[in-house]
Amino acid sequence: MKIVVPSMKPGGMDADVSAHFGHCEVFTLVELDGKKVKKASLLENPEEHNCMAPVDVMVKKGVKTVLIGGIGRNPLLGMQNAGIAVYIGATGKVKDAISDFQEGHLRLAKADDVCQGCHHG
Repeated sequence: MKIVVPSMKPGGMDADVSAHFGHCEVFTLVELDGKKVKKASLLENPEEHNCMAPVDVMVKKGVKTVLIGGIGRNPLLGMQNAGIAVYIGATGKVKDAISDFQEGHLRLAKADDVCQGCHHG
């Protein structure tokens, strides 16, 4: 299973989770084999003023799950439309977010969870 967590630099399992999907410095891509971390690698956040650019990266990499702290409406809908499950409530380090997901502490994001009144993605 491939899971992405928006992260602060330098990324990786010990990096802080970014509070907002579209404004993260990097994405940490975690590949799980069952509950064990098989591999952790980095995906750059495209530096375009297009909130859908990171969604396109996730689709191309075959990501099926994203763990977030916050997100804008368009990227949330874009990922959901692409069949990517988006879970909200990720905090702490990337390894904490993965553990919280595995333990069922995160929940699927819904439209009401998007950032209100912001113009970023």
